[in-house]
Amino acid sequence: MRCVKSLSLGAVLLGLAFAGAVQAGPQVKITFKNNGAMGAVYDIAGSSAYSYAEAVPKPLLNIRAGETNSYSVKGGLSADVTSAVFQYRMGNKVCKFKTSYVKLPGRSGGVPRWNKSAEPGGGARCDIRITSTDVRTHDWSVDFIMR
Repeated sequence: MRCVKSLSLGAVLLGLAFAGAVQAGPQVKITFKNNGAMGAVYDIAGSSAYSYAEAVPKPLLNIRAGETNSYSVKGGLSADVTSAVFQYRMGNKVCKFKTSYVKLPGRSGGVPRWNKSAEPGGGARCDIRITSTDVRTHDWSVDFIMR
Protein backbone atom coordinates (compact mmCIF):
# COMPACT_ATOMS: atom_id res chain seq x y z
CA MET A 1 0.00 0.00 0.00
CA ARG A 2 2.82 2.40 0.91
CA CYS A 3 4.55 1.66 -2.44
CA VAL A 4 1.36 2.48 -4.39
CA LYS A 5 0.99 5.82 -2.56
CA SER A 6 4.64 6.68 -3.31
CA LEU A 7 4.18 5.85 -6.98
CA SER A 8 0.96 7.90 -7.13
CA LEU A 9 2.62 10.87 -5.46
CA GLY A 10 5.57 10.56 -7.84
CA ALA A 11 3.25 10.49 -10.86
CA VAL A 12 1.38 13.57 -9.59
CA LEU A 13 4.62 15.50 -9.01
CA LEU A 14 5.94 14.53 -12.43
CA GLY A 15 2.64 15.62 -14.00
CA LEU A 16 2.78 18.97 -12.23
CA ALA A 17 6.37 19.53 -13.31
CA PHE A 18 5.46 18.71 -16.91
CA ALA A 19 2.40 20.98 -16.78
CA GLY A 20 4.57 23.82 -15.48
CA ALA A 21 7.05 23.37 -18.30
CA VAL A 22 4.26 23.40 -20.87
CA GLN A 23 2.77 26.60 -19.41
CA ALA A 24 6.02 28.60 -19.48
CA GLY A 25 5.90 31.67 -21.68
CA PRO A 26 8.55 32.81 -24.15
CA GLN A 27 12.00 33.83 -22.97
CA VAL A 28 13.42 37.32 -23.31
CA LYS A 29 17.20 37.81 -23.50
CA ILE A 30 18.05 41.21 -22.04
CA THR A 31 21.29 43.06 -22.65
CA PHE A 32 21.81 46.16 -20.49
CA LYS A 33 24.27 48.58 -22.10
CA ASN A 34 25.83 51.30 -19.96
CA ASN A 35 26.66 54.00 -22.51
CA GLY A 36 27.09 56.62 -19.80
CA ALA A 37 30.22 58.22 -18.39
CA MET A 38 29.84 56.62 -14.95
CA GLY A 39 28.89 53.29 -13.45
CA ALA A 40 25.26 52.16 -13.37
CA VAL A 41 23.67 50.40 -10.42
CA TYR A 42 20.91 47.83 -10.76
CA ASP A 43 18.05 49.17 -8.61
CA ILE A 44 16.41 46.19 -6.95
CA ALA A 45 13.77 48.36 -5.23
CA GLY A 46 12.61 49.93 -8.52
CA SER A 47 12.53 46.64 -10.41
CA SER A 48 9.90 43.92 -10.49
CA ALA A 49 10.57 41.31 -7.81
CA TYR A 50 9.12 38.69 -10.18
CA SER A 51 11.47 39.71 -13.01
CA TYR A 52 14.48 39.53 -10.69
CA ALA A 53 13.42 36.14 -9.31
CA GLU A 54 13.05 34.69 -12.82
CA ALA A 55 16.29 36.19 -14.22
CA VAL A 56 19.07 33.75 -15.14
CA PRO A 57 21.76 34.63 -14.32
CA LYS A 58 20.85 37.41 -11.88
CA PRO A 59 21.64 40.94 -13.16
CA LEU A 60 24.95 42.35 -11.99
CA LEU A 61 24.51 44.99 -9.29
CA ASN A 62 27.17 47.31 -10.77
CA ILE A 63 27.92 47.83 -14.45
CA ARG A 64 30.87 50.07 -15.27
CA ALA A 65 30.73 52.76 -17.96
CA GLY A 66 30.96 51.19 -21.41
CA GLU A 67 30.13 47.67 -20.19
CA THR A 68 27.16 45.39 -20.76
CA ASN A 69 25.32 42.77 -18.73
CA SER A 70 23.10 40.03 -20.18
CA TYR A 71 20.49 37.79 -18.57
CA SER A 72 17.22 36.10 -19.52
CA VAL A 73 13.70 35.99 -18.11
CA LYS A 74 11.17 33.28 -18.97
CA GLY A 75 7.46 33.74 -18.30
CA GLY A 76 6.50 31.21 -15.68
CA LEU A 77 2.82 31.93 -15.16
CA SER A 78 1.31 31.50 -18.61
CA ALA A 79 2.26 30.27 -22.07
CA ASP A 80 0.76 33.47 -23.47
CA VAL A 81 2.51 36.12 -21.32
CA THR A 82 6.05 37.10 -20.34
CA SER A 83 7.04 40.43 -18.81
CA ALA A 84 10.23 41.93 -17.42
CA VAL A 85 10.75 45.21 -15.53
CA PHE A 86 14.25 46.35 -14.54
CA GLN A 87 15.46 49.70 -13.23
CA TYR A 88 18.97 51.16 -13.22
CA ARG A 89 20.50 54.25 -11.59
CA MET A 90 23.46 56.36 -12.60
CA GLY A 91 23.85 59.03 -9.91
CA ASN A 92 20.55 60.96 -10.00
CA LYS A 93 19.62 59.52 -13.38
CA VAL A 94 17.11 56.66 -13.48
CA CYS A 95 15.90 54.37 -16.26
CA LYS A 96 13.00 51.98 -15.79
CA PHE A 97 12.84 49.49 -18.65
CA LYS A 98 9.80 47.34 -19.42
CA THR A 99 9.36 44.66 -22.05
CA SER A 100 6.60 42.12 -22.48
CA TYR A 101 5.09 39.52 -24.75
CA VAL A 102 1.43 38.68 -24.99
CA LYS A 103 -0.40 36.37 -27.38
CA LEU A 104 -3.75 37.93 -28.17
CA PRO A 105 -6.70 35.72 -29.13
CA GLY A 106 -7.12 35.27 -32.86
CA ARG A 107 -8.54 32.99 -35.52
CA SER A 108 -5.25 31.26 -36.24
CA GLY A 109 -4.41 30.42 -32.63
CA GLY A 110 -3.33 33.84 -31.44
CA VAL A 111 -1.45 36.94 -32.51
CA PRO A 112 1.93 37.54 -30.82
CA ARG A 113 2.77 41.06 -29.68
CA TRP A 114 6.10 42.21 -28.25
CA ASN A 115 6.07 45.47 -26.28
CA LYS A 116 8.73 47.80 -24.91
CA SER A 117 8.97 51.05 -22.98
CA ALA A 118 11.56 53.06 -21.09
CA GLU A 119 10.81 55.67 -18.41
CA PRO A 120 13.63 58.19 -17.83
CA GLY A 121 14.14 60.26 -14.71
CA GLY A 122 16.69 62.77 -13.44
CA GLY A 123 17.89 63.71 -16.92
CA ALA A 124 18.67 60.13 -18.00
CA ARG A 125 18.48 59.06 -21.61
CA CYS A 126 16.92 55.60 -21.82
CA ASP A 127 16.50 53.63 -25.03
CA ILE A 128 15.04 50.19 -25.52
CA ARG A 129 15.29 48.18 -28.73
CA ILE A 130 13.84 44.81 -29.61
CA THR A 131 16.71 43.28 -31.57
CA SER A 132 15.15 39.96 -32.58
CA THR A 133 11.99 37.85 -32.36
CA ASP A 134 11.57 34.15 -33.05
CA VAL A 135 8.25 33.58 -34.84
CA ARG A 136 8.30 29.89 -33.95
CA THR A 137 9.01 30.03 -30.18
CA HIS A 138 8.11 33.73 -29.64
CA ASP A 139 11.37 34.21 -27.69
CA TRP A 140 12.87 37.66 -28.19
CA SER A 141 15.94 39.75 -27.45
CA VAL A 142 16.02 43.33 -26.25
CA ASP A 143 18.67 45.94 -25.50
CA PHE A 144 18.28 48.32 -22.54
CA ILE A 145 20.54 51.33 -23.21
CA MET A 146 21.28 53.97 -20.58
CA ARG A 147 23.18 57.25 -20.94
